[in-house]
Amino acid sequence: MASRVEVGELRSRFLPDPVSYAVLTPDGQPPNAPLPLCLFLMGGGGSRQNLIDCQPLFDAWWADRSLPPMVVATPSAALSYYVDDFAAGIEWSAFLASDFPAHLRANCGGISLGDSSTALFGISMGGYGALKTAFAHAGRFAAVAAMQPMLEPGFRDAEIGARNRLHHLSGGPANLVGAGRDHTLFEANNPANRARANAHAIRESGLAIYLEAGDADFVNAHDGTEFLHRALWDLDISHEYRLTRAADHGGPTMVPRMREALKWVGEALTAGRTTMTPADQTSRLVLQEMRAQLEPLRAQALVLDPTTARRFGVLPTRIE
Repeated sequence: MASRVEVGELRSRFLPDPVSYAVLTPDGQPPNAPLPLCLFLMGGGGSRQNLIDCQPLFDAWWADRSLPPMVVATPSAALSYYVDDFAAGIEWSAFLASDFPAHLRANCGGISLGDSSTALFGISMGGYGALKTAFAHAGRFAAVAAMQPMLEPGFRDAEIGARNRLHHLSGGPANLVGAGRDHTLFEANNPANRARANAHAIRESGLAIYLEAGDADFVNAHDGTEFLHRALWDLDISHEYRLTRAADHGGPTMVPRMREALKWVGEALTAGRTTMTPADQTSRLVLQEMRAQLEPLRAQALVLDPTTARRFGVLPTRIE
């Protein structure tokens, strides 16, 4: 399946400078079949050119039906970390949740209207940006997926050791990833803190969440990803988490991991829109019967242990 690329620039009330962007749209779609929208946030130093460079990958995945058709858009973000720094007039999260998708729907034909057809996907710095944006604006997105997100394992700056500050050497906003970090800014942008602050809204929204990292990540991004996984578990927020064995922060595993993450995004965006096969329907009925049989036991357990009503169990804080 071929695709077409459009480029543009958007001036927003939420950012001091115009943002250039690229949009990738698969060709050959029925004229009256609007497509879901995926905002693809690049890692440090990334730009719209990265999406243009990925066009052959998307064309191949659409051709072999690994991915359902969708519009993919990338803003140029340099080393911004998609930070929200209100004192400086910088609000990347609000830009990504409102002005950017609204502009795309108004100016790029064939995009579905409505938040239920919009997803965020990010890699490294982009994964950090995607998660913190989705957690602050859960009702604006159907799904968020983060590959090797550049997270740090703690709620407060004082909890972060040298092992998890290696990425600071690559640059970025000095008050976020510099030696003189503003701990208040770090904590306000921290996806784990945003999940805690907005846990009820995230649960109620049904936001689909995907976390993925490699266990050989040379900047130790897997530490922060594991920390966020545990935070979401404790908050009883449904999510999918994958720790990929022997995968690094780049290298030969990147393309297949990216394909799997985007495939998951596509499935989240099209959930409930595909026709179930007779075998699927039979399997669902069997499962419903099994759950009904177990329900009296769950009710008894709930009397003894209120956490039975949770999706995730309350686990020990430390494993010796």
